[in-house]
Amino acid sequence: MAAPSKTDPKARWRGTVVEFFADKKLMVGVCLEAKGERFLVLTEGDRELSLPESRFLHVAPQALRPENGRDRLVEALRRIALRREQLRARIDLSAVWELIWAEPAPYACSFLAGLVFDEEITPDHTAAMFRACAEDTVHFSRKGEMFVPTPPEMVEQLLHQKARKEEREREIKAAAEFVKAVWEEDLPTPTDVAAQGTCIEVLKEYALYETEAPRYRLARDILSRAGITAPDAPFQMLVRLGIWDEDENLLLQRLSLPTDFRPEVLEEAAYAAREVVELSAHVSEQRTDLTHLHTVTIDSELTRDFDDALSCEVRDGLLVLGVHIADPARVILPDSLLDQEARTRGTSMYLPEGKIPMLPALLSEGALSLMAGEVRLAMSVLVTLTPAAEILDFQVTPSIIHVAERLTYAEADARIGSDPRLTQQFETALRLREARFSHGAITLPIPQVELFVEPDKCITIRTVDREAPSQILVSELMILANSLVAQFCTQQHIPIVYRGQAAPRETLPSSPTYEPVLHYRQQRSMSPAKIGLEPMRHSSLGVEVYTTFTSPLRRYVDLLSHRQLRAYLQQGEPLYKEEQLRGLLAEIEPSLSHVGMVEQERRRYWLFKYLAQRKGDVLPGVILDRFPRNYRVLLPEVMQEVDLPVGGKELLPGDRVQVRIETVHPREGVLKISLA
Repeated sequence: MAAPSKTDPKARWRGTVVEFFADKKLMVGVCLEAKGERFLVLTEGDRELSLPESRFLHVAPQALRPENGRDRLVEALRRIALRREQLRARIDLSAVWELIWAEPAPYACSFLAGLVFDEEITPDHTAAMFRACAEDTVHFSRKGEMFVPTPPEMVEQLLHQKARKEEREREIKAAAEFVKAVWEEDLPTPTDVAAQGTCIEVLKEYALYETEAPRYRLARDILSRAGITAPDAPFQMLVRLGIWDEDENLLLQRLSLPTDFRPEVLEEAAYAAREVVELSAHVSEQRTDLTHLHTVTIDSELTRDFDDALSCEVRDGLLVLGVHIADPARVILPDSLLDQEARTRGTSMYLPEGKIPMLPALLSEGALSLMAGEVRLAMSVLVTLTPAAEILDFQVTPSIIHVAERLTYAEADARIGSDPRLTQQFETALRLREARFSHGAITLPIPQVELFVEPDKCITIRTVDREAPSQILVSELMILANSLVAQFCTQQHIPIVYRGQAAPRETLPSSPTYEPVLHYRQQRSMSPAKIGLEPMRHSSLGVEVYTTFTSPLRRYVDLLSHRQLRAYLQQGEPLYKEEQLRGLLAEIEPSLSHVGMVEQERRRYWLFKYLAQRKGDVLPGVILDRFPRNYRVLLPEVMQEVDLPVGGKELLPGDRVQVRIETVHPREGVLKISLA
């Protein structure tokens, strides 16, 4: 690097004009003095910097007089910088490159300047050329103080990259202007929205995945340029644009869970539905004709996918209970499109705003559903019992049934006591329940709160009494069927998915009615439920083995149980080996977990949205527990637990209190209360 020649190595730099990068741009400065290996430099911006010689990109063979004073030096530096920028604007590097690219060698800036300027080449001309070449990313590469022309093939590539970068910069700028307008509620036209498709997808990604978004940096760049810092800004903008609803189910999208069925799956479902109709028209040799039985379904008034029905008859003084389950395994073949779709979903998803079924409604609510007045294919568990509800024998068989009636829980409750069949079933269910209790079963009569969201966003809350006669009747007969199927599969060595639960850490005194503190403590002492291919005791149900068989229209694991039973009953061996079943279980477990997460999150969201409408209201509460900084409080009206900060009056578990709803943020899952 050339420098003024003076005998004193330190003094030789005094007054020298240098160029260097500062604040991401080339700046002009003058050396005031040397301090060891560094130099005190006054910049055109009237700042003093301490720089090493290695920071100097260009040293001009010209000098200023430091003794002239700081103001005059800064003024001189600014004139030099302006002059160099004016000269820089006259340089066309592509034209210079065209002249010399065929002779690729290092060229001095003074030589290159001579190719551009007709006038005398001064240090400012050389510096202007240095600026042009240093800032260029296409035609020249730096080698010390000299520059080498880039090979033609690389120039073409670099020009393409530069054009793409410039285009990308224009896109980001336009996107920033777009989101700023949306944020300020200056809503764009549909044409503008359509033109910003990429921007909208980037906002979606950011709203869904935040820092894990594939284009997180791009999203942050767009928002930063628009001056937007609110964490929920992407979500709010997508709502303003009408792309998302204010109650959008983000977790459902984040987990990429399917909501609709592909056309080819629906086509296969239509074929399967026609096949069911044909099969139901006559009784095959492999099915037991049970159409003579008076079979009824008992479900919620909102239920459309009826997968279980019940019957009851007396034979020779003995009671024969029938639990009849829809038979999708007959027409949904392994690895068919329908099967693959059901396996991907794992289970139907029940949300306050609606259901996302495992199978198309054409099947689950149509041809396979046990609808009143229809003949249907079924898998039946027929249980022979004494009048004291002692199980003498049972049979599992493919069947064909005629569903005589559809009852709601309320209708069944009204008829129990007057309808002989329902009354006998209920009384038998009570005896079966007592038998389970004698084997260690634990019942938690906790009221169940159901939420329903109408199309107009009206939120309805309903409390279901799980101890109502019809609820007990259906629950006990489903437990009976599932435990007997598990017992049969265990005895016949048929691989199925078992469910179990170890004994609780503590068994508290039982209560036939709901006791908030007692049942809170019992719940906390319960062991987690388990699933696996080995038979295991289900402690809380009081049965030695248990599976799920009674909901094959809603749960894929139940569909697998049906396939195993059908194959064994008809061919003498199960469809799946244990390792195959283990693989299928491993495949669907993530989906089951994800569905559970979405169901829990959406229930909380809509419940909190309901409570947000009641902000400031006073609700009754029950103290469940005390921790160092807060109480755990139950709001019985909505069966929601919430923390209450400790302070003031000392409270004990079981105390009844009045609390006020202070703050509710449904999307953030925030609910705060205070003592009223």
